[in-house]
Amino acid sequence: MPLASYQVILLMGGFFLLLGIIFVLWNKREKKRYYNSILLTRRDIKESLTHEPERPWLHAWQIGGGISLIVGIVLLIIGGILWLIAP
Repeated sequence: MPLASYQVILLMGGFFLLLGIIFVLWNKREKKRYYNSILLTRRDIKESLTHEPERPWLHAWQIGGGISLIVGIVLLIIGGILWLIAP
């Protein structure tokens, strides 16, 4: 494979790594925003304190971010190894 192919793998790995970090940070912001809005709009603060019932859509960004981080790290490792052993 030409050297440009390895660079594309490294760029894709960096993109997925960056995307994963953004998703994880977005998840923290969304959770904080959601549970803080409950305090101001509802009389029952039990949900805010115990986070029950669980909201599955709040975990979607975290799961997607974790998958994206794993894919990015694997692509960076593979691209780096291929670049080092390329003739």
